[in-house]
Amino acid sequence: MGLTRRLVVASPFAVAFVLNFLSLATYRLHWNPEHVARYGFLFAIPWAWILDGLFVSIHSRWLSALYGYAVFLWVPALLYSGCLWLLVVGIPKLRRASLNQ
Repeated sequence: MGLTRRLVVASPFAVAFVLNFLSLATYRLHWNPEHVARYGFLFAIPWAWILDGLFVSIHSRWLSALYGYAVFLWVPALLYSGCLWLLVVGIPKLRRASLNQ
């Protein structure tokens, strides 16, 4: 797999990292955190039907925040990356296999 394809597959993780960094920086820089949260929800909304079952009640505030970041940013990044991998690698392999038969 070439460098361009690897970058395409890794791009959802870069987006999740930037959103995570911005969400942490908004509180320290006294920005409006609702604007960054809106982008996080837009990033995760196509996967909402899968993510709905992942919410549990956690009593630790720190662990709850960590779990929220994982569910809203990193799980969708993994799902986006899997879909992009299928587009970049899986479909061409299936096409080659069908042409060989």
